[in-house]
Amino acid sequence: MKRKESLRNSNPANKKQDEVPWDLFDRCILPVIFSHGAAIILSFVLNVLRISQVSSFTLFILFLILSLGTTIFYHNLTVTAAGKAVLITGCETRMSSILAKQLDELGFTVFAAFSDLSGESQTLKDECSGRLKIIQLNPTSEKQLQEAYQFVRNNLPQNAPGLWALINNNCWAAFGEVEWVPLQVYERAADYNLFATIRSTQVFLPLLRKTQGRIINVSSLAGKVASPVRSPFCSMKFALEAFSECLRLELKKWGVDVVVIEPGQFTSGSWFEEKEVLQQAKKMWQEMSDDSKADYGEDYFEYKVRTLPEYRSNQETDLTPTVRSLVDSVTRTFPMARYTPVTKQEKLQAFVAEHLPRSVYDILYS
Repeated sequence: MKRKESLRNSNPANKKQDEVPWDLFDRCILPVIFSHGAAIILSFVLNVLRISQVSSFTLFILFLILSLGTTIFYHNLTVTAAGKAVLITGCETRMSSILAKQLDELGFTVFAAFSDLSGESQTLKDECSGRLKIIQLNPTSEKQLQEAYQFVRNNLPQNAPGLWALINNNCWAAFGEVEWVPLQVYERAADYNLFATIRSTQVFLPLLRKTQGRIINVSSLAGKVASPVRSPFCSMKFALEAFSECLRLELKKWGVDVVVIEPGQFTSGSWFEEKEVLQQAKKMWQEMSDDSKADYGEDYFEYKVRTLPEYRSNQETDLTPTVRSLVDSVTRTFPMARYTPVTKQEKLQAFVAEHLPRSVYDILYS
């Protein structure tokens, strides 16, 4: 199920913000822990040596002011947009198109890649400055990848040694329990969600290495927290997380940052259309064996598909937190390795899944 979204209603400003960016919160956790630990240790040493009777709380406040001030200053440093080029894939989606417009407004040279050149690509071109360039790029096509590489290389800003940022926003998925989903569906999901990102990275990495830029992979919370009926999507996002982590470690020596964006389920669900999900489900039901149909029953099958939270909401998803995280990952001098623009409930769920015993997670969320 390929993502198809309109550029209409692309301004999320007047929508309810369910998901929030946690980047500053995540970055400040370690300084707070450090300040607390350092205050206790220093207070103990000073009291034992009878140098001072200063309380650990006083030292904690002092360390906290210094560490948080340094962290916030460090966090807010930004790069100059002039002379820097960014390639964004998947610009037929609302999220990528909003991102392209915002980066263009900031002064970046934007290469907006569409899987097919339709009216939406011209609309985006008309709404942006002359710096934005439209290219056709189906991320599963080797020929189009090579053509896009040559186009980007030949149209970089003057005196730019290479590409500043590559934003891989490739996604395709079908939903259903493992027994329902044909192997070809998993293969196609792997082509779009994983192999397309890997190949795009391989092709454009020489240009990114020249600028010591960054690779930004759009994943999902589903790449950290698995759930039933989503195995084609979750398994590929888990793989993308592992690929991104390996890549991050490998590219440290070149000074190239690797950033992962993990939006929540409703932002991830905005990539999919209910009509297409139901068409995919109908096809899967027709291809299931008679034994499986008898065991599950059509009523159960339809219930599981229709109650998927990714697309059952009638409200248009507010993409502001996710787009802000993407803009920050491009513009910050020191981007975070991972951004999680998710709801408070999803943040808690991810924490339980990653840090508490699996039995606790199963009791709370299964």
